[in-house]
Amino acid sequence: MYISTSEQHIEFLKNTVLKGVENAFENNQLIFGFMSLAQAIEILGAYLDDKPLRAKKQSLKRFSLAINRLFPKEYSKANDKNFLYYQLRACMTHFFIPTSRLSLNLGRDNKEKPHLSVIDGVMLIYHENLLTDFRFAVSILEKRILEGKLKLKPISFGKVND
Repeated sequence: MYISTSEQHIEFLKNTVLKGVENAFENNQLIFGFMSLAQAIEILGAYLDDKPLRAKKQSLKRFSLAINRLFPKEYSKANDKNFLYYQLRACMTHFFIPTSRLSLNLGRDNKEKPHLSVIDGVMLIYHENLLTDFRFAVSILEKRILEGKLKLKPISFGKVND
């Protein structure tokens, strides 16, 4: 089976990628929520480059493309020297735990401890802030797809049986 049309790509982004991340957080799976969201950022970046979706060794590039082009500018600053990629995406994917340089938090930030701020060498990331910004990034891609501004790449996939 293939995902090839604009409608299918939008459905994939909303119902598979975004909904999967939201479900992890809704089920109080904080670690898996952050992990899947970090991997999902990379998926968004795959829509922005010129390589096939399953091209090898594109993880860092795609994560950074999405951060720099789809997220608020604060994320680009936070990802200086690929910090978010290595500390959030890579470590969470390979070890299921954050590094000592991250504090992953349930809820939304506050004035004393803002999202993406660094206190005593530890960056604070709040799931509600990150999820809101991720939803916005998905909506930007959706808009670009509908406007025909992205060259869509076919995605082949197998069945997942419940």
